[in-house]
Amino acid sequence: DEAKKVIYVTPGTDLVADEAQAMRKELQGRIGQGTERLFLDLARVRSIDSIGLETIIVVYNWIRMNGGELIVENASHDLKELFRVMKNDGRLTISLTGWPR
Repeated sequence: DEAKKVIYVTPGTDLVADEAQAMRKELQGRIGQGTERLFLDLARVRSIDSIGLETIIVVYNWIRMNGGELIVENASHDLKELFRVMKNDGRLTISLTGWPR
């Protein structure tokens, strides 16, 4: 029985252009078979541009292909509204709580 992997990610800044691409590149190498959950803590993120949103969707697709789940934590009201308007709130698990203890 292969051990399942949980990954925690906390972007230190807004998910725009270079920051989003750097996160995507880092996660590409970390997500693989056995990744059960990826927690994306957006507590420090106030804005996401189109590249940041694309990065979240790409990461979501990667983890789903491996049978895992992407859980968005601590998204601001504005970010939750952005996900809703972009029709991504039905895809993503958006938690109302912080990181699991």
